[in-house]
Amino acid sequence: TSTGKTYTMEGGLKALMEDSRGIIPRSMEEIFEHVRGARNEAATFQVRASYLQIYNEVISDLLKPDRSHLMIREDKRRGVFVEGLSEWLCRSADEVQTLMEHGSTARATAQTGQNDTSSRSHAVFIIVVERHSGTSEGRQSLTGRLNLVDLAGSERPRLTGATGQRLEETKKIN
Repeated sequence: TSTGKTYTMEGGLKALMEDSRGIIPRSMEEIFEHVRGARNEAATFQVRASYLQIYNEVISDLLKPDRSHLMIREDKRRGVFVEGLSEWLCRSADEVQTLMEHGSTARATAQTGQNDTSSRSHAVFIIVVERHSGTSEGRQSLTGRLNLVDLAGSERPRLTGATGQRLEETKKIN
């Protein structure tokens, strides 16, 4: 707790200064820069984003907060995925930033003995990039998935005096 994990991942939300952007916004700029440079008549790209949290061992969708108690599944075609997690088509890094900011407001946070606004959930920001290329005779598709994880603030209850709900959260975080 209070080591800057969320700030490192997100940066200063709505930050206008380049140097205060976090890993997620910087990664999105790189991805969209690559897409702009690689797009041509034979290659098209699709970028989708999802954002989930794991709070008290319950998975929920941060972009559609009414979706909770989601389940992790696996199949041969999709691999490992979260059933019912929303995916949002993104055309720019700015759209991804807007989604991240929206999802961050739904994240479980609380005041703790070490931090005024401590993340009480683990969060995973998921980016899927699909590249479709080829001609009418043959099409090829490639898919890449980037999972960017922001861990919950963790603290030792004996040092912070956590009790009640904070103590229960701490047990499940660790």
